[in-house]
Amino acid sequence: MNTQELSQAQKKETKQLTELLAFIYLALKNIQIYPAGHSLVKNRLIIAHQHLSRLLGTRNTILFGVARNVITFNERPIGEDSQACSALAKILSSHEIASFSFSHGISKHSLLQFLKTVGVLPEQNQSGKTLGQELSTLNLSHINVEFINYNYLDRSSKKDSGTDTGEPLTWLSFTRKLTSGVLGYSENDEETNSGNRSPSPEALAAAINRHAARQPEIIMQFATLLDQTLKDLPQEQSSPASFGGRELDQILVSLNPKIREQFINTTLERCDQNIRSGTPEKILESFSNSVVLEMVQQINKKNVRVSPALINLVRKISTIRSTPGSTTSAATARQKNVSNLLNPESYNKHVGSDYHDTLQHLAKSSPSPDILPEAFPLDQHLESLSEDHLNRQIVRVTLLLMEQTVNEKEYEALAARLMETCLVLPDTGTYELLVTTAKTLQQQATAKGEPLIRKTAGKCLEQLTALDFLDYIYSILPEATEQERENAIELFKLFCPGIIDKLLKIFCMKPMISEEDPLVPIFRTFRLDALKQIFTLLPKTTTSNMRKLLTLVGYLGLQGTVRLLHPFLDNEDPDIRMQVLNLLLPINDNEAIATLIAMLKSENEHTINTAIELCTTHNPPACVPSLLNLLEYQFVKQASIERNRKLFMILSHIGDARALPCLEKIAFTKWLFHREQITNMKRILFYSLKGYKNKDRMELVKKGMQIDDTEIHKICEALLPVQ
Repeated sequence: MNTQELSQAQKKETKQLTELLAFIYLALKNIQIYPAGHSLVKNRLIIAHQHLSRLLGTRNTILFGVARNVITFNERPIGEDSQACSALAKILSSHEIASFSFSHGISKHSLLQFLKTVGVLPEQNQSGKTLGQELSTLNLSHINVEFINYNYLDRSSKKDSGTDTGEPLTWLSFTRKLTSGVLGYSENDEETNSGNRSPSPEALAAAINRHAARQPEIIMQFATLLDQTLKDLPQEQSSPASFGGRELDQILVSLNPKIREQFINTTLERCDQNIRSGTPEKILESFSNSVVLEMVQQINKKNVRVSPALINLVRKISTIRSTPGSTTSAATARQKNVSNLLNPESYNKHVGSDYHDTLQHLAKSSPSPDILPEAFPLDQHLESLSEDHLNRQIVRVTLLLMEQTVNEKEYEALAARLMETCLVLPDTGTYELLVTTAKTLQQQATAKGEPLIRKTAGKCLEQLTALDFLDYIYSILPEATEQERENAIELFKLFCPGIIDKLLKIFCMKPMISEEDPLVPIFRTFRLDALKQIFTLLPKTTTSNMRKLLTLVGYLGLQGTVRLLHPFLDNEDPDIRMQVLNLLLPINDNEAIATLIAMLKSENEHTINTAIELCTTHNPPACVPSLLNLLEYQFVKQASIERNRKLFMILSHIGDARALPCLEKIAFTKWLFHREQITNMKRILFYSLKGYKNKDRMELVKKGMQIDDTEIHKICEALLPVQ
């Protein structure tokens, strides 16, 4: 890629990341301003998550550095001219965050929890916990946050003199140095001082081993430098890849096991991120077989998502064959048990220390050109390693173990692991497994003999019925398949009627409600419980929620609710009164009719017009006398003509013959002003006669034939009986 193309790619990348940070800030701001579950919170969160997911579709991890007013990516400031990015940087730096990263697979729920926690500024925090402690309790597996380590800023002028470039150690320069590999090792180490800028891989690994406490910062440097190596490495290069002059494989082999595990994981992530460039193959080819096996072992041991880079390693393992005629124990192991490397559930069972040594020996042997056994069924095993499949297996096995154990502490540990997996199942639409989990926990919460086990099962059920979790499931239902929606509704019903109050809150959070809403069938199934909760909430909720709840009452049917609705006929909010009248007038409720008649007799013009609109919709016969009293016989104002036209049509739909004398009087009233408008009004009057019985209207129709207006003649002719 030439310089111009690289510049264009960086500009595009910077623009995308700036937009992402702006969306994240807007979501965070709405979380700070609006109550939990508010539509503006949900909408902004969905937008931010969608944008983040799109970017993570082409890379495994996005790592940002944080300064006081700037967020950086690969040493480049992001969104310097964006107020949203600057505001987000200020919030993050107030928590002394040095860097944060998002990795592939992050859910909306995790992003919500992260932003909700970060949005509480240090001066507002009343929990007594640091942000790091708060985030650690949430266990957000796809979000990583590193905090400032002030040990790196404690440098004397003597130590700085050899390496300092003259740039003041500001927050921005500190973060840039942290992510570019300048900081992270003690200046006392001879391997890392300015006089020895290229230490041997073994010496560098030894320095890292001595500073295990500073592992997060060192890992960040390692990730950044590996990224740069993968980007700069030419695809056509045929020689083994190196890591900036230091062989990566030698570094990994020389690290102590705990730190090596982190470095291996980071290596796989970065190889995934750059998989399309083709350069990861160059890096992977330089690994020794012992490192390859340790990578596979780590993936299987942790049951984590299988990376594309690891697939390349698995292909390498799958090509290993024994030599012809070999009958050694190693050859037998190769033929029968190599698949166990790829099965997370059986790996630990089959791979002990002795067998691990066998695998190492196997990896060091050269592939035989003679293919004797059947080829390794790679596709089947890769499918079994998908994140969704692994989660399913983890849940099923954990439920089985929880059912069998009577040890309270063991059950508690298993339950924690179960919840960690279950709370991400909605991301893949695995609701049927959530139903199974819920049923099992409900049974264990009542049938288990140990009190602490029953209590732990109950706490698990509380997590599955938490408002945030239920709301998260509801928010992604529009994206689900029909079968997934059915399974999700079954899950909700399983917890009902206990969660009806929470479902009502979720229903009220939606800006626009509809009878097609997936929650409505649940409320119908548990109608009495839902109505009980509705009328408990109505007197103490907001006007907006009252409207939605009253609409829901209409969806569920009025049987048994009429008496409970009567008090709302006197509600101070006119819109609420209108809504209750719209519910009760179709069934000719006496209280509603009396209220409507009182409105028609009001001296307030707005109230009268509102009542007329209600009559237009419901056409109540009991209101005919009051409607006739509103007819105008003098037409000084245009409004009088408009009102008569509406009243004519209401009376026509009711068809009460008591209205005809009044209509006849208006039909033959003459007025000097507004002649054209009055003529049009009379045409509507005669047109409205079709709503009355033929015997009642005939006299007025015949009289209409005498009026000097062609249109009225045509209307009356159409109303005359056919001869």
